[in-house]
Amino acid sequence: MEHVSASKTSVENEERIRGSVVVRGNAVRDLRESESVIEAPASEAMQIRSGGIAVYWRSGRLHCLVVVVVALLSLGPAWAQYGMMDGDGPSALGTPNLPGVEPQGKGSTSVWGEARVWEGDNWTFAAGVRANVGEDSDVELTIFNLDTSGEDAINGAVRDSEATLIGLNYRWVAFRNERVSLAVIPGAEFPIDDMEGTNTAIPATAMSGDLIPLISLPVEHVLADGTILRVVPRYVGFDDNPELANGTTIEGFGDVIGLGFGLRRQIEEFAVMGDVTVILDGNNSIDENTNEPTDEFVWSAGGSWQGVDSPVRVDLFVTNAAGPTGASSIIATPDQSVGIGLRVSGEF
Repeated sequence: MEHVSASKTSVENEERIRGSVVVRGNAVRDLRESESVIEAPASEAMQIRSGGIAVYWRSGRLHCLVVVVVALLSLGPAWAQYGMMDGDGPSALGTPNLPGVEPQGKGSTSVWGEARVWEGDNWTFAAGVRANVGEDSDVELTIFNLDTSGEDAINGAVRDSEATLIGLNYRWVAFRNERVSLAVIPGAEFPIDDMEGTNTAIPATAMSGDLIPLISLPVEHVLADGTILRVVPRYVGFDDNPELANGTTIEGFGDVIGLGFGLRRQIEEFAVMGDVTVILDGNNSIDENTNEPTDEFVWSAGGSWQGVDSPVRVDLFVTNAAGPTGASSIIATPDQSVGIGLRVSGEF
């Protein structure tokens, strides 16, 4: 998942510390904490292994594959990536990385939990609660937790990453007719304590505690057969220059603007779904060859099951996004590493 990855390059008499989350193969490996530069042959420099990539978090943290444990109780759905079926059908349902338009049904509350796993024993966990707060609005509270070490990514140096984020979002349906609807979903994610990435070979730790502002504007068009087409402009405010433990700064993702496209097709109790988000501005991943911030598209594909009269839904999917929350869902894993996700949600 997210591990602090440092890459040692050479340049005698010069030393600088950088932080980044490195994802190897199909896992988010570490946060790059420090990088020493000492003049020497390039062959002696520490390099990220093939298939690895770093991802920066908003507050000095990289948001690459993050372990998200979301446990929250909220007053409504705001950024719930997946909505629960309401009385009119599955129109409230989103996709793994994009939110839907419709709010939680009147007088109801939904809870959900999700796990995403990549090779190397790297996981992300998420959970949330959302509730209706009006005819066309709801609120959601989530909790995101990251605590991983994973396999060694650079010359045998272990990286440990820790982060716990609480998210709060509000969803308001601004327009709706028979076929088209639009919602406004502002929100923010708050670190509980500092997010930390530690390079155990040095050691050095990068810490961050900045708030991450979010907003998305999902627009949906429902076809005659019930298929939902979705377009979602998105903004996530990551840190431009996160600080390290020693007071120096590194390059962060900055302001990220993305445009998502999603589809959901219901077939009786089953549904197929998928989404893709292209980055229009900013960075959301790390180049596995240069260890620098870069932009990568984010995607998911999978299926869902919910019994006719069942309050429980189960989703199974593959994706390269770090997690389901507003910030983590726009972060792409290194080198397009693919994770498997399982989500269970219920309404009462």
